[in-house]
Amino acid sequence: MAIRIDPELTAAELRAALYAGELVVLTRIAAVGELAAYTAAELERLFAPHPPERAHEHLSPEAMAALLGRWKPAFMRDPRVNELVKAIIAGAGLDPAGTLYDLPKFRTSFPSDHLTTGVAFAFPWHRDTWYAAPAAQINWWLPVSRLSERNAMGFDLAHFDRAVRNDSAGFDYYALNANRSNIAKQVGRELQARPGATDHQVADEVVLLPEPGAIVLFSGAQLHRSISNTSGLARYSVDFRTVDALDVAEGRGAPLVDVECTGTSIRDFHGVIDGEQLPEELIRAVYGDPPADAVLVYEPPPADAPV
Repeated sequence: MAIRIDPELTAAELRAALYAGELVVLTRIAAVGELAAYTAAELERLFAPHPPERAHEHLSPEAMAALLGRWKPAFMRDPRVNELVKAIIAGAGLDPAGTLYDLPKFRTSFPSDHLTTGVAFAFPWHRDTWYAAPAAQINWWLPVSRLSERNAMGFDLAHFDRAVRNDSAGFDYYALNANRSNIAKQVGRELQARPGATDHQVADEVVLLPEPGAIVLFSGAQLHRSISNTSGLARYSVDFRTVDALDVAEGRGAPLVDVECTGTSIRDFHGVIDGEQLPEELIRAVYGDPPADAVLVYEPPPADAPV
């Protein structure tokens, strides 16, 4: 599996490389740096007077969960954030007319003795496809703060297309949607299914340390994890995901070698230009009919909702 930096690829070639398990780092898209800088400024305001990377030294896990539980939904729907996400997609050469994206997510990684559950869950080895991501999903991940090998992400490229033991059979995406409003209340332990690899050992873990202003692209089927944060500093990042409408309709995407979850997150994606979901008849043709009582889409609460 290759790691490419600023490759000269067409949009179709870029997606095909990611579906084949390659990692791509883009460093020349101005909107990536703008989004990182905008998010950093928002964090300065959120945690003032404390430095964001040391905010956990001044807030209890409970207080941090409550604060982020209010702030994260507002970040997801921030018009400036979404404007910059769309600019990043276009800057990477993807066709906005055929690309759908989900709401951008703000991620935190606090030192391992602080908040690591709920809104700050530290993900073990997993694939997003174990969380019902479509095979055509591309993940876009950008750091807001400086990274180190002690607080970044790790990849297991060797097992991209090789099955690993996992507990994704216990995960249903529609059940997750029904329970998401309680995530901010989960401090100290997880109350929902979080699929992960079972007793997984990695011989050659790949750790990328892009500077703020760069963005990493990888398939939703890529096996990756949040490295347990022993740096003493909080790590902040933003990620979002895209799918190509034609790839979904024609069945293109990464191999699904060990996925046992149910449901699909495809309805979370909306057109870059028109904001529309894929047609429901297409979704059902590709992914099947959902249960009659399924919560198909999660709607984040307003920013001032009680936590």
